[in-house]
Amino acid sequence: MLDFIANVTNRLDKFLASKIDVSRARIQKSIRNGDVSVDGIIIMDPDFDVRPGTKVSLPEFGSEELTEYNLDLKVVFENDDLLVIDKPAGLVVHPGAGNKDKTLANILISKYPNIKDVGDPHRPGIVHRLDEDTSGLMVIAKTSRAYDFLKEIFHDRSIEKEYLALVHGIPEKLHGIIDLPIAKAPSHRKMKVGEGKEAKTEYSVLVHTLPGSLDEYALLRVKLHTGRTHQIRVHMNAIGHPLVGDQTYGKYQKADRALVDRQFLHAYRLKFKLMDQTWIELISPLPEDLQAFLTRIGITYEDQLI
Repeated sequence: MLDFIANVTNRLDKFLASKIDVSRARIQKSIRNGDVSVDGIIIMDPDFDVRPGTKVSLPEFGSEELTEYNLDLKVVFENDDLLVIDKPAGLVVHPGAGNKDKTLANILISKYPNIKDVGDPHRPGIVHRLDEDTSGLMVIAKTSRAYDFLKEIFHDRSIEKEYLALVHGIPEKLHGIIDLPIAKAPSHRKMKVGEGKEAKTEYSVLVHTLPGSLDEYALLRVKLHTGRTHQIRVHMNAIGHPLVGDQTYGKYQKADRALVDRQFLHAYRLKFKLMDQTWIELISPLPEDLQAFLTRIGITYEDQLI
């Protein structure tokens, strides 16, 4: 951790740029990601005025250039332009505070050297992301033309993304759409429902435990109509049904540690049009750890996904 004491009033990003040999754009991104604190309070605004005598803290920056990391990836589809992988839980998508060299981005440049020139140099080929502890399908561009194409279909919402999520309790509506804007919470690395960007999540209850039982659970099929950070986790918590195993949102964090060691969220289905205009649909089975917990609570789901 780096600590600096301000001696004059200055913008936060300019102050840090004067102290460390890192591009201002990268500093601004780090601030917006919630990596920087002033007198112990996380500040996410690069324009924030730092006053004399205040302490500014941030993690040390690694090299600007990604290093290679050799780890096998489960590739479920690949052509000359793109690939779709089945990301395991625990794999961080791109470098950030605390993990600079063992991420999906580092693996990609090891296996596909030319991908370094595709998109953001710190997120080569990556057009969307999954949280570290979320497993499932991710599509990655191998060429610049594929990168632009995928960015466009994500922006136009012409790609279908569906998840399996296990939540606490049984939603009153077995099918519903949560239409609540999501914004960054100002004082920590969380998101919140409130004034922010449009966010729409559609869910259907596939199966649930016996109503009125001591521990009620519902397995949901969730479709994203937008792609906000932590969207499913924030929205389900907002309607009183947080994800099982989610250690950031909801009120069951301590109890969930004895159940599963990550949030019960899996990106199981992708459907989109390839660059030659043919459609592709891919399904990822539920991972063993999540399936084992469903078995423990007496839930089966396979016949619900036809």
